[in-house]
Amino acid sequence: MKRFISHFKNWFMGHSLRAKLTVTFSSVMVLLLLLLMVLLNRFITGNYRQQLLESTEKSCEQAYAFLQNYLDTMVNVSNQIYYNTDLQKTMTSEEFNADRSIGVQYREFLRLDKVFSTAEMVDVIYRARVFIPDEIFYSYNRKHFAGYSDLLEHPEFEGISEKLQWGAVYFSTPREEEIPGLFYTVNLFSMFRVIRTTDGAARPVTVEEISVQTKMLQEVLSKSDITQSGLIYLVDGNGNIVSSSVGSLTRIADWEKKGTLPEISEVGSAWTSQRLENEEYLMRQQRLELPGWTLVTLVPEEEITRQTAPVSSVILSLSLVAVALAFLAAVLIARSYTRRLEQLDRMMNSVQKGNLDVPVERPEGDEIGRLFQSFSRMTQELKELMDRQYFSGQEVKAAQLKALRAQINPHFLYNTLDLINWEAIDHDLPQVAEIAQNLAKFYRISLNKGDQIVTVREELSHVEAYVKIENYHFDGAITLKTRVPEELLSLGCPNIILQPLVENAIMHGMAENLEIDHCTISITGSREGDMLVLKVSDDGPGMSEEQLRGLNSTDPTESHGYGLKNIDSRLKLSFGEQCGLDFQSVLGKGTTVFVRFPALPFEKMQEQIK
Repeated sequence: MKRFISHFKNWFMGHSLRAKLTVTFSSVMVLLLLLLMVLLNRFITGNYRQQLLESTEKSCEQAYAFLQNYLDTMVNVSNQIYYNTDLQKTMTSEEFNADRSIGVQYREFLRLDKVFSTAEMVDVIYRARVFIPDEIFYSYNRKHFAGYSDLLEHPEFEGISEKLQWGAVYFSTPREEEIPGLFYTVNLFSMFRVIRTTDGAARPVTVEEISVQTKMLQEVLSKSDITQSGLIYLVDGNGNIVSSSVGSLTRIADWEKKGTLPEISEVGSAWTSQRLENEEYLMRQQRLELPGWTLVTLVPEEEITRQTAPVSSVILSLSLVAVALAFLAAVLIARSYTRRLEQLDRMMNSVQKGNLDVPVERPEGDEIGRLFQSFSRMTQELKELMDRQYFSGQEVKAAQLKALRAQINPHFLYNTLDLINWEAIDHDLPQVAEIAQNLAKFYRISLNKGDQIVTVREELSHVEAYVKIENYHFDGAITLKTRVPEELLSLGCPNIILQPLVENAIMHGMAENLEIDHCTISITGSREGDMLVLKVSDDGPGMSEEQLRGLNSTDPTESHGYGLKNIDSRLKLSFGEQCGLDFQSVLGKGTTVFVRFPALPFEKMQEQIK
């Protein structure tokens, strides 16, 4: 090493001053420029990579939300059929058999068929039916009814039987089915559930089947597949493919045939590396708990590299141009000898200190000065790019907030209108006016002429209207108590933050627990410093510590109910991380939800949230 240094020193000292200046100056400039270009390339490509993954994540979250909505809709329609009075009365009757005249059975068929036709009015649902004894003549209808033998011959009967035996629901894998009246088959996936008596005995009555076309899943996944060669698909707990995007069909089918599909883990929704058939992928998984499905997204590393290649090529070209200019400037500087050495030294020191905004004074036609000007323009463009990225991030955040605020579940309206219809038929319209008034009041406050802020008094009125409507579902079994001080009622309140919590208490309290015949919900309010705290308590079944930890988790990848996540996200995006929802629960005694947001006058909050 010492000999090499000695030879280089002798070679360097043996050349002219012009050669020394050229070599020295050009070497320093080239190294600085190359280092800067390497750092710039890593920054830009890394930022682009992050943007691509974030865009893919948002697309996957949207797909997850649509899929969850489909599943929730299937459950809601299932409940509508499960608790239908006509169906319960007819199918629990001791006379429900084939030992009756065809006329009696036909009138019975018309009455029950209407139940399923009403359920199928929901856009998502393709078919709703139940299984009945084969001897009943309309068991061969196959649209809304099927014989027990059809259930026994189902390819997945063992899995269905095992799930239903434990009181759970079963989601089948998609399959082609012949539909009466059609000359082609339809690919469906179905939810199976045991219908039990609602008289408190909970005796099994029959099995219901709610079906949705598989192509709806494929449409959702295809819209979420934003990369050119990425894959997005659904897989069930047994490793079977439920559905995939159109662009993923061929490769997914090939991998499934070869048995090389990636294993499903319990990691969550973070990106992980995965090597498949000698190709590197980034994989993301999201769990749909009810059917036990997993939404899998795969993005090839090669595609990320390919999309960033043009940026790297531009930076490389700029690097080569900058190196050539630096060498040319060195030659010109060398010609001026010592007269310009001091000026060159000042400029180099300025650059080495990182002060790229310092104006360069140069003689006319100085190539080094023009090089610095080009470098300054490039730095300015980089700063502008960073500014644009910042404002782009702000716009995305604003768009997320608007999207969260815009979500209103239409199925409550469908169910309530259905209730009004049945009340009108069964009771000769005595209660239609009151139900309609409460419904109008509920949606008048919900929509609020497009405004996002109401008073606390209006929000409580909104909840009261909702409970009055729900009491028609549950025969007055719900008691609502509100104790909010008068001085807090005129404060501003984000629209529709209490009703989903009350709905959650009712659905997870009474609706899912047949042994509970009454539910008391209390809403209280207090002021803690600058914060308004609204407390929603119920005397329902409560939650385990594990469920409670999941609800209180700050992990953004956790999903514990779309409505709760919606409310918490709205409050945090509007007022900051100190606001949102907190949960307390004791198993067997009930649950309490604390809602925190600033205690602001109505007008001031309305100005702040636009």
